[in-house]
Amino acid sequence: MVKKIESELSLYIPAYNAEKTITKCLNSILAQTYKPKKIIVINDCSEDDTEKILKSFDNQIDVINNIKNLGVSHSMNLAINHLTTRYIGKIDADVELDKHWAELLLKKMQEEKITLIGGKMYEKYINNPYNYWRSIRLKQNWGEYSILNPKFVFGCNNILDTKNLDKKNLYRDDLSYFRTNGEDIEISNYLKKRGHKLFYFSDAICNHLQNDDAISLSNRYWRYIHYGDGLKKRNLIKTIKNCFRQFKKFIKFSFIDFINFRLSLVKVNFFILYYFIIIDFRFYKSNEK
Repeated sequence: MVKKIESELSLYIPAYNAEKTITKCLNSILAQTYKPKKIIVINDCSEDDTEKILKSFDNQIDVINNIKNLGVSHSMNLAINHLTTRYIGKIDADVELDKHWAELLLKKMQEEKITLIGGKMYEKYINNPYNYWRSIRLKQNWGEYSILNPKFVFGCNNILDTKNLDKKNLYRDDLSYFRTNGEDIEISNYLKKRGHKLFYFSDAICNHLQNDDAISLSNRYWRYIHYGDGLKKRNLIKTIKNCFRQFKKFIKFSFIDFINFRLSLVKVNFFILYYFIIIDFRFYKSNEK
């Protein structure tokens, strides 16, 4: 029998310059059918009005303000060790949860004895072609069907059962990759190697509130490629090869979009290629000094 365990759940949100989305994110958490025992926001030295917005939630949430920007992995370790409940959920500051999200994930965790579980995230502002492009080529879900032990559980929305885990320094932050981008793959591999079960539950829905333009999406895509490449040291030849690979992807993406009548994305492909080359050469020159 599945028991109601909402009193054993806490949620946390790492936040950096999240003024545009943090209100919707927190309101969606407060509206959950399973009410978390505690909600904590780690404000990673935001330079916008994030801190001011957090104060407006008064006693509904706890806030930890980092005195300098330390990265998402540091904030995650801080939250994990601050919270005392068995189940700890992590939500990105630009994610809005369906009201049944926590209830569905907790029940599935009990039924299947899952250690780390995540739901399905949709892009909310799909009419924007840059967001539409991201929903196809940088999507943060594994599709329409639930999966036991997926390749990894996405870090944007998940719940961790900490019962049999050593929480101290659970997330790496020794390299910029782990400080900014690699925590979901790292923790998934860590748990799998130790015999823990992971689960992707497509019934637990949330929405991505990020709203990109050509430059922000190009920077996002460049970071995705750069970190995925393992932070390899660059020289001029490698930079040229990297840009040529992206040119071939531009041709491939544009052909696929054209035959699928996604003509608005052909323009997006061009902008991403253009800005990617600029960003990549700037990165090479800055590291050449």
